[in-house]
Amino acid sequence: MAVVEQVEGAPGERRRLRLSSPATLGPVGEIEVSVAEDVCAAVERARKVQPQWAATSFEERGRVLERAVKILIERQDEFLDAILGETGKPRTEALATEIVGACDALQFYAKRAKRILADRSIPLHLLKTKRLRIHYEPLGVVGIITPWNFPFLLALNPTAQALVAGNAVVLKPSEVTPASGELVAELFASAGLPEGLLHVVQGDGETGAALLESGVDKIAFTGSVATGRRVAETCGRHLIPCTLELGGKDPMIVCEDADLDRAARGAVFGAFSNSGQVCVS
Repeated sequence: MAVVEQVEGAPGERRRLRLSSPATLGPVGEIEVSVAEDVCAAVERARKVQPQWAATSFEERGRVLERAVKILIERQDEFLDAILGETGKPRTEALATEIVGACDALQFYAKRAKRILADRSIPLHLLKTKRLRIHYEPLGVVGIITPWNFPFLLALNPTAQALVAGNAVVLKPSEVTPASGELVAELFASAGLPEGLLHVVQGDGETGAALLESGVDKIAFTGSVATGRRVAETCGRHLIPCTLELGGKDPMIVCEDADLDRAARGAVFGAFSNSGQVCVS
């Protein structure tokens, strides 16, 4: 992840953050931190556009995602350069996890969203003369806060889910990988997503906290357990749903009849892939 240095401003004011490459320590750019007013303005702009998008069909939304796949494949080298600049990943690893994973996610939701969100009937045990039917409606504006370990994929995936379900999105990427978040917005804009439906707000925890308080209709958060608790508490206070994908380490079970050399190699790969910065290591 990029190294961040504050170059001007104080909390609550207009601040700028300077980023350096984790691999070379060379400069990779600066960002201006979005304050609460910026975040609320983005949410309101997204809210005005969202009803028109919600009125479109799954097929129309899916076509945007499918066009995004083609654009991503055509521009993969350009996208990889930006991702590598702020993460320092090996190019092959970034290609496999960020670009291929993103194409798979886009194609998956483009083809399956209609079936996943289709109306369905639920049988009732005692009330035989009654009918229960589940019908899905878009929530409105979804706030998405994403991490730095897979900055493009983990920003794109929840954004694609929210959009294909008919929602607008305000995305806050990690302050150490801001360019990868901007790539997501650029990709969808190039694929024909209506203007104003997806906004990116840049910044650190101050911006994330502002997004939680901005009046969004749902929060999707990927990050640490400690921050996830604060996100859940805030969403509970506002009575809005949240999706939390939090970090952790998983056990590895090696059976008695296993090839120990192969198991050991697998353990090392599983633990230290992406420098160990994997939530399912």
